[in-house]
Order: sequence, then C-alpha cells, then structure tokens
Amino acid sequence: MAAPFPNASGRVVLPADARPEPGAPLLLVINHRIRDSFGFYLGEILRAEGLNAFRTARLDTLDQATLDHFSAVILSAGLLEASDVELLEDYVRRGGNLIAMRPDPRLGPLLGVQFLGSTTTNGYLGTIPDHPVSQGIASQTLQFHGPADHVRLLNAEVIAQLYSDASTETAFPLITINRVAKGRAAAWTFDLARSIALTRQGNPAWADQDRDNIEGVRTTDLFTGWIDLERIVIPQADEQQRLFTNLLHDLSIEHSPLPRLWYFPGPAHTVLVATGDAHGSEASFIEDALSRVEQYGGHMSIYYTPRPISVPRRILRKMQWQAANMPLIGSLFASSWALPTPKDIAGWRARGHEFGMHPYIEAGLAEGYNSYWNDFVKLGYGPVPPTVRTHRILWSGWVENARVQAQYGIRMNLDHYHVGETVRKANAEWTYGYLTGSGLPMQFADEHGNLLRVYQQHTHLVDEHLMNVFDTGQDVGLSGEQALAVTTPVIADSLRRYPAALGLQCHIDPFTFGDQRAEEVGRWFKGVLDYVASYSVPILSAEQWLAFTEVRAATNIERLAWNRSQGRLSFELAGQADTSLPMEIMVPLQHGVQSLRQIQVDGTDVAHEERSVGGVRFATVQITTGNHAIQSFYTT
Repeated sequence: MAAPFPNASGRVVLPADARPEPGAPLLLVINHRIRDSFGFYLGEILRAEGLNAFRTARLDTLDQATLDHFSAVILSAGLLEASDVELLEDYVRRGGNLIAMRPDPRLGPLLGVQFLGSTTTNGYLGTIPDHPVSQGIASQTLQFHGPADHVRLLNAEVIAQLYSDASTETAFPLITINRVAKGRAAAWTFDLARSIALTRQGNPAWADQDRDNIEGVRTTDLFTGWIDLERIVIPQADEQQRLFTNLLHDLSIEHSPLPRLWYFPGPAHTVLVATGDAHGSEASFIEDALSRVEQYGGHMSIYYTPRPISVPRRILRKMQWQAANMPLIGSLFASSWALPTPKDIAGWRARGHEFGMHPYIEAGLAEGYNSYWNDFVKLGYGPVPPTVRTHRILWSGWVENARVQAQYGIRMNLDHYHVGETVRKANAEWTYGYLTGSGLPMQFADEHGNLLRVYQQHTHLVDEHLMNVFDTGQDVGLSGEQALAVTTPVIADSLRRYPAALGLQCHIDPFTFGDQRAEEVGRWFKGVLDYVASYSVPILSAEQWLAFTEVRAATNIERLAWNRSQGRLSFELAGQADTSLPMEIMVPLQHGVQSLRQIQVDGTDVAHEERSVGGVRFATVQITTGNHAIQSFYTT
C-alpha cells in the first residue's frame, strides 16, 4: 500500500490485515501497542524530507518474507513482545537495516547497547563531528523534547551524544549504529517524531496559559521558555530530520541509492511566503501592496477582516456592488466604494494572489470562525481560500485552531509567529530565526499523535515585531533600514545552509495610516523583496505554497529497483499533474564506490545539476509534476 494520509477526521488508520506492497526501499513500522503513538508523524517527517519511497505497516502484520522486501525498517517507539524482537533480529542478521526510535530495552543486544533504566528529559543532541552521518549537520548542540534513555555502549558506534544542557556532555550515547552479521541496527534513544512535534508546536502542558506578557493566549505562549534562544538561529527540528535522513542514506549503501524530492519548486534554495493582514483596509492600499510584489514576479496572500456592518447594511452594500457592474449606471456606484468589492477580489485572484479571511476569535474559537466565515461569504468574498491567519494569533489548546480550521476546508495555518518577549533573551537582546525550529511546512499532530489535515507554516519575518506598527510596545523599535539589517541574515543563512520557506508578514494597515509607519514598513518591505529577488528566490502566496506542498507530499516514488552489477537505478514517480510549479528529483551522486554517470527521464537523457543537502551530494533534475519514469546509471 502507498504511504497513508489522514482521513477527514485527522486519524490515520491501517487495517489489521494490511500488508505493505514491495517497490519501495523503506518500511515505516507502527508499534500499535503504544498509546498515543507518534509513529505516523515519522511518515510526515519522511515526506517533508522528500523520502517518499516508503510503505507503512503495523508491527503485528509483519513476517520475515514481508520484511525481506525492504532494505530499511523504521520502527516507531514502544515496547515489544519477544516474538517482535526475534523477528527484527532475524531481519537484521539476514542483511536488513533497522532504525529503532526509543527502543524496547530487549533490543539492546541487537543495537549494541545496554539500557541502564534511567533517562534525561528535554536534553540536547551533540553529533560526533567526524562521523559520516553527521557531515553537513549543525555542529552546535540541538534541543530535543521528551525522555531519552541512558544506554552504555557494548559494541555500537556513536553518531550523537547526550547532553544534559547546551554545553554539558554526559557519558551516554544518544544515537548509535551497530553491525550485526549482514545488517545494521541503529538506536535513536528518544522518540524523534514526538520531539519534532513538540519542537514545532510548543509545550502541550502549557496549552491555554498566558505566558508571554502579551494580552490573550497566543501561539507564542507555547514557546515562552521552551525554545533555547541561543539556538533560535538554527532550524533545530529540520536539522535533526536531516540527521535522520543522513542515517537512512548511510544505511542504503549496501542496498539501493535513495532518491528524494527537493523541498522547493525548481532549483530554489529558499522561498518567501508573502502575506499581509488587513483590518478593514481600503482596496487601493491592498492594490498597492500587491503591485509591489508583482514588480518582482511574485504573489501575495491578503488576510482580510471586513469592517463591522449590520445585516441590512451588508445587504445594501451587496446590492450596490452588483449595481456597479450594470451598464450605464454602474459608474455611479463604482466610484463611491473604497472597500474591496467582489470584483476587486476576483481581479486579484485572477492575477494569482490570495484573498482570505482573518478571523477574530475573542468570543471563542468556534464562534469566531463561524461568524467570520459567514461574513466573508455573505459579503460575496468567497469561496474561502485554504490558508489562514487568526487575528492576534490567538490560540486554543495545543492544536485546536487547526482542528477547527480543517472543518472549514482550511489546509495551511500561519498563526505561529515570531513576535514579542518570547524571543527576547534575559539580557534584553532580541533574537531572530526559527521559533518553531523549522522552515518547512508539516501537518499538525494532536496530543495523541494523530495527524491533522492542516499544514503548519511558521511566519518568520514579521513587521510588527521589528517596527512600531500598532503602538503595542511589543516591537523591537527598529527603523525600516535597521529591520532589513536583521532580516537579511536570516534569509542569507537559509540560502547558504538552512533550506527554508520563510513566512513574511507585512500588514496593509500601516500604509493606510500614511505616516512615518508607512514609510518605515514600506522601506523594509521593498528591501526584503529586493534582496530575495537578487537571489532568484520565488515569492509565493501561501495558497501557491500550499498547492506545491500538497502535490509534492502526494507524489510517491514507486517500483524502485536497483541492479548493482549494471549500476542502474530505476523508479517511477506517481503524482498529480500540476503545471504551475516544477519539482526537482534528486539521486545521490555517489553510491559506495559507484559514481553517477547519467540520468534519464521518460527514456530521454537529461543534464543534471548538483546540490548538497545535510552533507550528502545529489544530482538534481527539474521535472514537471505528474507521472514519470526515472533511470540513473552509475559506474565504478
């Protein structure tokens, strides 16, 4: 079976008798015995990293014949039965590879470690610098969340060491790898999937607590004291995912090369997701912002809050807007309306921009979304697009906003937001970077590990954090030039070593004020657009970025076959055709002693470029989305 996606309720369900089909090198094994397993989130990590060549199966459905179809097994966290341990030991001894997440201690002999019965919670990961798997990964220690088991080495080698804090190394290995007969077995002594979810989504124990000194419970409250501000310049979750991916590539050396999908459209190393909240703004100011973005060939998402209006006045306004489209008398009405009309919005959408809603939820999450969805539609602004940002980034529970948004067909959320005292150090120094530890969109997971059909896209570059936009006293207080000076290093780091979709927030409101705020924000906005354009960074609306993200995630790598003697890797891409944005397929430049010689797409030789991701060198080929047959030829 292909990689599973959540159903309408957000829950992924594998039938008890489902058997994984061959044709992919990786098998994600869900340990169904653990309550609140984040096992399916490991699949979300694989898709985020473009490793779409995997199958998923429940542990209790497996036998040796099934396992032998796969070169590597990724086992989710949880306790095992004696029969499970025996099955996995036989698989590895016969030449298979295993990565076990927070393993059952009974796997210790296979993993080459002894479990000591103690743990460290919310520690740090420090890679061994000269280990091949660690090459290209941040050299600083990285945060993880949740418990890590203490182990003692028997005969395994260490990939990463456990640190009790950012600088204090312990005696305990954190990630290890062990050779057993013909195969290898790796231990990841904490639950990577759950840790990544907690890094990205904040501390669930702090849900509904106001902790950030800004009125109202916001997304930032989940991160106040949770993110190490000395590490915020590093996308820590992404770097750990790339370390996991490097381990999979290392394990593949004695089997087939692992192809991947690149993160972004075409050759882009970074994308800018351009958005702007607008609170009752007039159409001319929205038009001005969109026109600025269009000068760089880009598109933008506007999240709009209509001005309060009574039902009779709303009906009258719609009648007048309709009259504006009538011959002869239309001009009498068209000139009298400054607010966006359905005709304005249709024009913006036709030019590739997004015009979505920006709900207020002060009266309650469900009530707010219902009210603003109705207002949006009844004003003639519908249909409601699939991305959103909530006013004041107010947030309920750990993921309740995402759960409610899914009910309205919203599939990308931009509420996680870099702003306020949460990102200020104790010495009063402001920080910039990755509040959620990530520059990649991934679907939310709830407290039980269930995937929700809503992507979390962080907003990294925020005007109201940098400059005085709303007189809240929560901003850094920079000028436009100063704001640009702290923004461009984040973009430059992304271009240089941390591939990221950087969310940008430029409110429309300051342009309506027409004072010094408009000048400063305008200077910063233009500077950011100038800078990314100079590096050919695509400027996308959130809706465009979501469309690409969904097509990429649903593109499966199928029927993979490796002929070592001929040096031929063949596989098929099976996905939805979407001609708006291209994808790139990547294959390793080196596989053991063999080097890539040529790539064919649909039977035709194609030229390739080169790219390094997490220290692994790849050949990249740009393709249209949809179905393709790929062959790569290696020579000794």
